[in-house]
Amino acid sequence: MSVFDKTMHFVENVVAPVAGKISAQKHITAVKDGFVSAMPFLIVGSLLLVLAFPPSDSGFFFEGWHNLINLLGSDNILAPFQVSMGIFAVYATFGIAFSMAEAYKLRPMNTGMLAMFAFILAAAPMVSVADVGGVLPAAYLGGSGAFTAILCGLLVPEMQRLLIKYNIRIKMPDAVPPKISASFDLLIPIVFISIIVVSINGVLAGHDLQIPSAIMELFKPLVVASDSYIAALLAVLLIQLLWFSGIHGGSVVGGIIAPMLLVNLGLNQEALAAGEPLPKIFVNPLVDFFVFVGGAGGTFGLVLLMMRSKAAQLKTIGKMSVIPGAFNINEPVIFGTPIVMNPVYFIPWIVAPFINTSIVWMAFKTEMVSRIIALPPWTMPAPIGAVMATNSITAALVVLICLTVSMVVFYPFLKVHEKQLLAEEKAMAEAANPTHTNEEELNECRN
Repeated sequence: MSVFDKTMHFVENVVAPVAGKISAQKHITAVKDGFVSAMPFLIVGSLLLVLAFPPSDSGFFFEGWHNLINLLGSDNILAPFQVSMGIFAVYATFGIAFSMAEAYKLRPMNTGMLAMFAFILAAAPMVSVADVGGVLPAAYLGGSGAFTAILCGLLVPEMQRLLIKYNIRIKMPDAVPPKISASFDLLIPIVFISIIVVSINGVLAGHDLQIPSAIMELFKPLVVASDSYIAALLAVLLIQLLWFSGIHGGSVVGGIIAPMLLVNLGLNQEALAAGEPLPKIFVNPLVDFFVFVGGAGGTFGLVLLMMRSKAAQLKTIGKMSVIPGAFNINEPVIFGTPIVMNPVYFIPWIVAPFINTSIVWMAFKTEMVSRIIALPPWTMPAPIGAVMATNSITAALVVLICLTVSMVVFYPFLKVHEKQLLAEEKAMAEAANPTHTNEEELNECRN
């Protein structure tokens, strides 16, 4: 059995079934749904952060940029950031709990609100400030509160489900409208959550901790490990293997590592606001706009090559795929070529993203490109998305380098496929018009 056959046997019989079960698992699905629901707030908030911090102080354009900031006021520009990216964990908590409630056939709205109550009580208990009144501390409402949001979003629906299962609830008369009766079902869970959260925070206070800071300490090794070259390579490898077997690798892997990458993004944004060096490299745009130019596998270079192919099938696929590929949508080329389960493309499908990951990591490590501070929509064309994510013009150059690498790696394998298709097209043409072929052969013999 060849290396390719062994690899595909492992992917089909071990990786794919496990990935399928993970992607369908309700808790993983709820976490993914929760962060997806918060994504619009992340995108808008992080792009406003880019607007508030121009990449340069010199030049007519950047001077005008600074004048605009002075005119509008940096605090006014950052206000939407503070109530979007700055507190995205609140939105994520609601989204996770809402999804879990749907899976358990609970009331999603009530469950989402209950989870938000638990999260705010755990992460931002109100404190009194002279001449201001009650204030909610915001330190753990953003990226630093991501893991707390996950726990509240998952555990609160579980607790609510158990209370209902064992009929621990305040029963209202049948004449009471269902929505009012459902609201009274929250009374006992609110009491339980208050007792549990306040008690835990009270114990942790003796160690100068509270729930989110304690959780961050527990997950700190995981967050540190996530921001490494090896972690990036492993994530890219798993995405590629899953896609090659026909499973949406980005959805499966992204649902697992999204919390850690969002923590990394939050830490970079906090450092930027404080005027400190940005600490993290591995954030979503590293893969979305640099490694995967044109979508998973970095197929935009392959699409450009296909458009000049002599094979009618490849040329047609290239023309059909170029516009979606420019916006990082590459299902047409993945399934139309096909790349899925096609031995011809297995090596470049793995090798090109690996090389690009190495190039991009080195570019960030050597500070050739500023580190990521924003989260543009993944459908943004790669050079534009990379520049917006890093607030660095040199990011576009790195994207072009990765595009060139993909073209070089895919080219010889595309020519092999093209040769096969040309032979098939010739055979089909000969079968469709045998008389014309025989006349050509006679003319060649006479000459």
